[in-house]
Amino acid sequence: MSSHIPLTPTLFLPDSVSTGKDILDTLLVSINMHTSSSPRPCKRQRMTITPPSTIHDPESMSILDRATRVLSIEATALSHVTRLYQTDPHAREGLLGAVECITKSQAEGGKVIVCGVGKSGLVGRKTVATLKSLSIAASFMHAAEAAHGDLGDIREHDVLFFISYSGKTPELINLLPHLPRKLQIVALTSQSKASECPLLKEHENGVLLPAPLFELEEVSFGVSAPTTSTTVQIAIGDMLALIVADQLHENKGKTFKKNHPGGAIGAVTKASAEAIADAYQQPITTLDIVPLELPSPSISAQSDS
Repeated sequence: MSSHIPLTPTLFLPDSVSTGKDILDTLLVSINMHTSSSPRPCKRQRMTITPPSTIHDPESMSILDRATRVLSIEATALSHVTRLYQTDPHAREGLLGAVECITKSQAEGGKVIVCGVGKSGLVGRKTVATLKSLSIAASFMHAAEAAHGDLGDIREHDVLFFISYSGKTPELINLLPHLPRKLQIVALTSQSKASECPLLKEHENGVLLPAPLFELEEVSFGVSAPTTSTTVQIAIGDMLALIVADQLHENKGKTFKKNHPGGAIGAVTKASAEAIADAYQQPITTLDIVPLELPSPSISAQSDS
């Protein structure tokens, strides 16, 4: 076996080195030879530390102002559409018609088929989830998949619920020739009248839920990304679901809790039920009531005299 030999520099002293000073000089030369090729360590540069932003500095104030402006614009959009359904006869008639046809469909064993694409499709999925949680039969149908077999989901008493801000989404328009003529259609679009909505023009059983904006999103935010429009769509979907639930169920709150045993809502419901059960199990204690005897008026009169 070969022994391990440490790889350490070896200093060979010439014969001419005799004095201590000569030895020291030779050592210094040797050290310089071994270290001259090594890079010198870089000098550390002191990094400047940026203090954390506060709510009072100009940049933070600008961010907060722009953020709260978004909330203000969306709140204004909801106020605008609320006023519409309070005063506009077309909007009010459309809401009553949508509630009536969906309620009738549910009573006849039908369901609400919500259909949309893009962001409106995502709103549709949320609306379906809300309807189901309230025991309103519903399903989601993607417009692109509908043309590839999902139209088979439509039954006689169903209601097709289109969600489209423009009211002329090509994927939805392309489905119209393939729908049953008697199928009830509800459309949630930005048009104010059913006669102006491309999705309803050629269909005799069409109901419009108008969802116009007081200001285009590109004007509000500098970008036409669906923001305010989807907020309004979600709100109208919630409105429709809750009103239909009122028509179908005596107690929609109880119905919802029955369908929602999980999560925080389910935990609260379970805790309430357990508390009520515990209260019923508590023994009832009877109290012995002893009547208080008051002195007769005649005795009181004699003692006063």
